[in-house]
Amino acid sequence: MRIAWSRELETGIRTIDLQHEELIGMINELDDASLARRGQIVLEDVLQRLGNYVTFHFTTEEALMAGLPQAESHAAEHLQQHRLFIEQIGRLRAKAESERDETMSELVSFLNNWLYEHILKTDRKLGALLNGQLAQPRG
Repeated sequence: MRIAWSRELETGIRTIDLQHEELIGMINELDDASLARRGQIVLEDVLQRLGNYVTFHFTTEEALMAGLPQAESHAAEHLQQHRLFIEQIGRLRAKAESERDETMSELVSFLNNWLYEHILKTDRKLGALLNGQLAQPRG
């Protein structure tokens, strides 16, 4: 299941949106590689790049949240979602080493569903909070 970037996924924060577009591209690339039954080396390369980029992206979001003292509960929940995501990806990658074909489709499905849901709910809320902060007059 491919994700196509659309306005529906925009957070209103250009930096985050550009990173989301990049993540979606990598997930779609992983899906293509899996469906084409490319070798393990190709899949591992995509997974490695995806893992590195996710870390970079989460760091960006977390830095933006640090500047939102009025949104502590959102930040705590958001950070927890990031931690759980990283844990689940680690479990699926480990499982993929012995059950590559079955796990790869499970991994792609998880990535698609998680990212789509995370953007639509959690990241769009972060965007609204950040945009609200940006709209506040400076005193």
